[in-house]
Amino acid sequence: MNIYKELINGPGYAVFPVENMNILEELRNSFIDKINIENTEKNIEAVRKAMAKMNKAEINRSMIDLLNFTNLSEMIILSCPKLVEELCGTDLFIQRRAHTVVNVPGEGQAKQWPHYEMISGISPYTYVIWTPLHDLEDQAGVYYIDQNRSSEIMHKEESEGLVNGPSVLNMMQDQKPAKLKFGEAIIFTPFVLHGNVTFNSKYARIACNVRFQSSNKPLLQKNTDYLKFFQLPKSD
Repeated sequence: MNIYKELINGPGYAVFPVENMNILEELRNSFIDKINIENTEKNIEAVRKAMAKMNKAEINRSMIDLLNFTNLSEMIILSCPKLVEELCGTDLFIQRRAHTVVNVPGEGQAKQWPHYEMISGISPYTYVIWTPLHDLEDQAGVYYIDQNRSSEIMHKEESEGLVNGPSVLNMMQDQKPAKLKFGEAIIFTPFVLHGNVTFNSKYARIACNVRFQSSNKPLLQKNTDYLKFFQLPKSD
């Protein structure tokens, strides 16, 4: 599969295998070590099960210790350096603080409305890598809408003076989030609508994501307060 063509001329997103599993495993182990959950075994399934029972305030308190996970962005990038270099070269702007997102199961939990990265001021030259820290075998993942269809929907909303109007909200009902194995990731462009739905499970969903672009491309509203320079190591 030619990922560049999938991103530029295709749906705007693609699933791919992580190149350096040792880095992804180190990332997951670092998350487990840093997350502040008392009386929980040091493995991802135990952490997921404990977090599934937490309320939002408890999750937020546990996540505070992740503020010292200062190299998370670099670890995600270095888990797939060949792909990143193919898309953007070796001189990059990467997100200063990659996101770790915990979604808990249950119908009462908030769904993430369909959105696309451009709405937050991300450069059109940005790519996003999203990877779970465990297998996704239920509806806990993220769904993605083909970028051509996404563009049609956004243009329709703009013409009607709407944001998250009926066309967007009705999309949430029938979406099927991607099912990934640990060691797989999704990369997508800032033009792709995406979101998540409620799911039923005994386990929370934990995933990380990072934004990056070539340092040679112009920025939009997100500047160096949000991004930092990073240079990929030279390939062997």
